[in-house]
Amino acid sequence: MTWRRLLLMIALSCTTSVQARDLNGNYAVFGAGGRTCADYLQARDQGGEAALAFAQWVAGHLSAYNLLLDKTYNILGEVTPFQLMAELDAYCREARDLPFVQALALHLEKLYEVRANLSPNQPSNWKGWLEEMARGRKGE
Repeated sequence: MTWRRLLLMIALSCTTSVQARDLNGNYAVFGAGGRTCADYLQARDQGGEAALAFAQWVAGHLSAYNLLLDKTYNILGEVTPFQLMAELDAYCREARDLPFVQALALHLEKLYEVRANLSPNQPSNWKGWLEEMARGRKGE
């Protein structure tokens, strides 16, 4: 199994329930993502450095998704970062004790099917795309 495939499986399996990560069911989260939704909301209200820490963490997380998920140029698709943060604000108000990393993972899981597969600056490869669609997920 490739690292990308393993990371994809982990990323898409993040839910509010604890999923197996290591042999003990744990996984490491670095930076602001390890804090709670309540911490995130407080930082958003405060603004400044506190809010910037979360925004930078989200940007890094999104970049990692884009790098590691096969056939993904931009996990957000046509959703803007501002729309994503507004959705996280609303979600976190309802799930204040949830780790922020899980709140983001749940939203990115929903976006997976509508992600942008090609860079807007690159010519599309319709033949390759059609072949890939014909194979579906069986080819992965």
